[in-house]
Amino acid sequence: MERLDHEIAVPSAPAPGVRCVAVRVKSLLRQAPQEDGGWHWRLDPYEGCQFGCVHCPVRLEQEDHGRWRELESRIAVKVNAAQVLRAELRHEDFQGHLISIGEQAEAWQHVEEQVRLTRALLSVLAEEEGRELRISTRSSLIARDGDLLRDISRRSHLTVAFSLPSLDERVNRLVEPRAPSAFRRLAAMEALARLGVEVGLWVAPVFPGLDDDELQLKAMLTRAANAGARFAGIRFFAPAQAARDNFLRHVTEAYPDAATRMRRVLGRRAPPPEELRSLEKGFDLLCRSLGLQPAEQAQAPRARKAPAATQLALFGA
Repeated sequence: MERLDHEIAVPSAPAPGVRCVAVRVKSLLRQAPQEDGGWHWRLDPYEGCQFGCVHCPVRLEQEDHGRWRELESRIAVKVNAAQVLRAELRHEDFQGHLISIGEQAEAWQHVEEQVRLTRALLSVLAEEEGRELRISTRSSLIARDGDLLRDISRRSHLTVAFSLPSLDERVNRLVEPRAPSAFRRLAAMEALARLGVEVGLWVAPVFPGLDDDELQLKAMLTRAANAGARFAGIRFFAPAQAARDNFLRHVTEAYPDAATRMRRVLGRRAPPPEELRSLEKGFDLLCRSLGLQPAEQAQAPRARKAPAATQLALFGA
């Protein structure tokens, strides 16, 4: 089996306007809460993300505009991550709980093509047996690692969820300026599905200001099902009003030429609960008609599958 757990070499400037810094960590897995009151381990190879998604939850927390921009221009690479992960997985504290990859920073962002840090971590996980693993990604680069993901899925319970806000590339370029296109993400999904990896789609985030032609929900779910998706879920962009106002200030300052359209897409208010319920109901019906399982059920650990109930708990409704 491929061994990639040596310390990673880091390019100083992988792209214009982006700098990488090497960091050595003492621990890698972080405890993270779940909607059901439980918890799981979070695994992020990088800090910061080149995709520059304006809806990133890490960026929503930032009040300082300089720090908001730095999250896409300064990428911390955890160069000894593979060695640390191998050591942590041997410890009994890290047994029995789900490990989630890519929650706070894209694990297959552009720098990964050069440094192959995420691939090194997958090489470690491919040696494990009976793990519960969940991957979230907006990248098509993940298809490169199909061999390791196939091996992992044969020995552990693995799900890979691709997130996509729209099929309309004008929307995607606005809110995820450097993420791969919808076409490339769906192609990567199909490539993994052909290898036997359990894949699915998160329509996320859904922005309140999008109209039906921009969202293209039915077409998106149909294409995902045709690409081999087994599950689907939906999440709305609905931060608290204070966070929304702060966020719009950052977006307007960062992208003045697109500020008017950005404000329309993002919406001036969070959708009311009754609107969420209506959208949720329509989404559930579409998923059932296409044979797609609810995402939170498919991605739950096998030992305690979540009930196949409404997904509204995800939105706090």
